[in-house]
Amino acid sequence: MIRYSIPYLVYITIFGILPLILTFVIVGLNFNLAKSAFSITNVGEIIYNTFYFSLFTAIVSTILGFILAIGVDMFPKKVLILLALLPFTIPFTSSALIWVISFYGGYGWFTYLLGINYDPLYFSKTALTAVSLVSAWSSTPLAFLLILASLRSVPVEVKESAQIDGLTLSQYYLNVAFPYALKGILLSFLINFVLSMGNFDLPYVMTQGGPGFSTTTLSLIVYFMMFEYDNFSGGALFAAILSLIATLPAIGVALLIKKGGFKVSLPAIKIPDKLFKPIILALTVIIILFLDFPVYWMILVATRPNNLDFVKPPILLPKSINLSYLISSFYSSIPYMISSIIVALIVGVITILLSSISAYESARKFWFWLLILSIYLYALPSTSYIIPIYLMEADVNLINTWIGLALPSAIFTATFAFWTMFNFYIDFPKVYEEAAEIDGMKNKMLRLILPLSRPFLIASFIISFIFAWHLLFYPLVLSETPYNMNFPPSGSETITIFALNSITQGSVNWALLASSALIAALPVIIISYVAQDYVLRGLYSGGVKGS
Repeated sequence: MIRYSIPYLVYITIFGILPLILTFVIVGLNFNLAKSAFSITNVGEIIYNTFYFSLFTAIVSTILGFILAIGVDMFPKKVLILLALLPFTIPFTSSALIWVISFYGGYGWFTYLLGINYDPLYFSKTALTAVSLVSAWSSTPLAFLLILASLRSVPVEVKESAQIDGLTLSQYYLNVAFPYALKGILLSFLINFVLSMGNFDLPYVMTQGGPGFSTTTLSLIVYFMMFEYDNFSGGALFAAILSLIATLPAIGVALLIKKGGFKVSLPAIKIPDKLFKPIILALTVIIILFLDFPVYWMILVATRPNNLDFVKPPILLPKSINLSYLISSFYSSIPYMISSIIVALIVGVITILLSSISAYESARKFWFWLLILSIYLYALPSTSYIIPIYLMEADVNLINTWIGLALPSAIFTATFAFWTMFNFYIDFPKVYEEAAEIDGMKNKMLRLILPLSRPFLIASFIISFIFAWHLLFYPLVLSETPYNMNFPPSGSETITIFALNSITQGSVNWALLASSALIAALPVIIISYVAQDYVLRGLYSGGVKGS
């Protein structure tokens, strides 16, 4: 009998399953109009861009995450984990702005260090690779965590046996630990692949899909069809295509969660520890620098005079401080900041209320079908749902309201929280419940289970808050104006829209771009640092167990 899961099931049906189905219905009802979208776009190039972007992201982030996970496992310093996670705390919009000024031909730190005298975003042959590199940069922390969790699932007796047998570190990681890490590696690849397929923010902010269609992906063309070509049926058609393409890897993620370990090893390459350790340490330092230097660059540019920006070679160390752009950006961002805080809080509350009790009931009754469905809905691109949601909200006047933005946005956090909480409750000791039954305790869920789950509930709330703060696509579609700073409230544009405006105004003012990016990123950076233990606990429970 379903008791606690009814609210969760109703929610994911209204904001996940039904919009997904209605997307295909919209295409069928207006197929000729939908088909006309093919005549004004290069469909083959768009699909190629989507696969290139997704595969590049998944492959590069998984490789970097694997190396970094080995490094942190060998040198278990908490500071390394925090440094590796820094890009995770940065909204995609801020990430895009950071890298726009990092690529800026010859003046940005990245192009300067590589000896590139042009901006790769301005040329069709290089723009897609540049945007894909940024996607890999922002995806590496998730890959790192998944793989590190799987490496740390190696049983203690296996580690001790490897030491007794005199295996070198290279033999241990490539031959003994690899079978345990393989699940995390595959999960990292599939999750980053399917999430990248729906990544709207980076290509939109960095290039607007150009030059030409060179960086236009399926998620971008859905938005363009809706608001530039006024062809909702065409947008629904591309959303349906993207949903179908993403379905296979999304199902793969769901099935992989249930699978045990793998019995596959790499060739046992015996490298002396005296050589292997410095190699891994050097690679770890290089990857950490790659992950964190863009954030340093953002802070540097946002807090210095703008006459220090367009200089060759670029000035990489602080020389003087000027906070005028940062202060100005902060005051300008207040209406957007208020909307982001309120929407993220609503999303967090919805997530905890719906997912916690449903995950508990599902774990206790072994409803793996609901786990698989939740992971599938989480993994699908946001464009899979947006057109029916937009039409429904427009019909009931919820566009440009906080609740109209928060309600559909929680589909991603609620399903992710269900996944992680399911893993938590599946191992939850039954002795507590048995003792409560003996004592005749009533309201066991409220009086026992949820209080004992408090640390994990806090972790899920914080992660949901961060996820909601990062959103750009839903606010861009479902919002029209910033909060009017009055009552009754009107307007729901979020802080990511504020950051986006700094570049869509055609500005090449680095201080403005960096300040906007920093204002959008700073709150979640602070939250992630203060609540680091909770964040790690929540992300660590992403379903990775060795065998």
